[in-house]
Amino acid sequence: MRHNTFLSISAFALSLTLLSACETVSVPKGEHAAEQSPHWEYSGDHGPDHWAELTEEFSTCAAGKLQSPFNISADITATLPTLGLNYKPVSMQVINNGHTIQVDQAGGGQLVVGGTAYDLLQFHFHAGSEYTIDGKAYPLEMHLVHASKSGELAVVGVMLEEGAANAELAEIWANMPTSKGNNVVDGQTVNVENLLPASKKYYRFMGSLTTPPCSEGVNWHMLNEPITVSASQIAAFKAIYPMNARPLQDENNRLVVRGK
Repeated sequence: MRHNTFLSISAFALSLTLLSACETVSVPKGEHAAEQSPHWEYSGDHGPDHWAELTEEFSTCAAGKLQSPFNISADITATLPTLGLNYKPVSMQVINNGHTIQVDQAGGGQLVVGGTAYDLLQFHFHAGSEYTIDGKAYPLEMHLVHASKSGELAVVGVMLEEGAANAELAEIWANMPTSKGNNVVDGQTVNVENLLPASKKYYRFMGSLTTPPCSEGVNWHMLNEPITVSASQIAAFKAIYPMNARPLQDENNRLVVRGK
């Protein structure tokens, strides 16, 4: 049976998830994600093959049936709701959380889709891409993480391919910490609109967080069109995180819809 019902995560469960996952909002000073849950990594004894063994909280990483990422290949093409990406510039706060480079977006606007509004919390990056699209991988992938008032999660994914440099990304990269920590840049803003492709057509499917605790019920919207970043911009990220991508998971019986 195909799963095409978008599930909801309670607000309480969401708050716990956001403290322990890479797809997170930043926590108050001194309350880092690594201190809230067992240490995990992208390789070795604490890598993806062992996440579920680290704690019962991470059991979904192995037992889940709608895990992310996977190879995206459309089951059907259909008319999907328009993505209302109502974003605005916010003060620059760039975080190295020990797993990725994250840019906080409190007050940065909303995603409105299918009659539901989701507040933009933050965006972050993976190298190389976690998902593949019809078997194609990309050097980097960006996830824009949102939550509704009821605690439902929605992620907008954007692939980054090598090409012309991105000016907005250059500003972020110039201020990203090379080791774990926060960098708040006075008088400077981040405009996520400048990190989006012209086309907002997307693939829609159900999935999970791609980091522990791998919670399911996440509404994914992967944009069809990538943005370009320069070779030096790719190299700058990989100098800090050479690889921070979870391996592909089984698609199982989930419905992947490509928007017309």
